[in-house]
Amino acid sequence: MTPSGPFELLFSTSALEQAQVIMADPAKEGLKKQLKKAFRFLSSNPNHPGLQSHPIAQFDKIFEGKVFSSYVQNNTPQALRLLWLYGPKGKQITIVAVIPHY
Repeated sequence: MTPSGPFELLFSTSALEQAQVIMADPAKEGLKKQLKKAFRFLSSNPNHPGLQSHPIAQFDKIFEGKVFSSYVQNNTPQALRLLWLYGPKGKQITIVAVIPHY
C-alpha cells in the first residue's frame, strides 16, 4: 500500500543543487513554474495523474531503495524528471535527482 500525503519533501545534496541551478536561471521561468508545481503535487499526492509516477528499478541499487520517477515535463525533448524514494521516515519523500529524461 502506498502512503498518502501530505509529505515533507527532502532533497539529496545533488538534487538540491540541480533544482537550484534551474531556479536561479532567469531564462527558465516556465520550467521553474513546472518544477514548483511538480513539487506541490508530489508532496500532496505522489500518485497525482499529472506526475505519472512509476517505479524505475534501474536506479534501486544506486540509491539503495525503491526509486520512482515523476514527470516535471512531458512531450518536450529532454523532459525533466524527478527521481525520488519514500522516507527515510513516514510522511517523507526524498528527491534524489532532478534530471532530463534518462
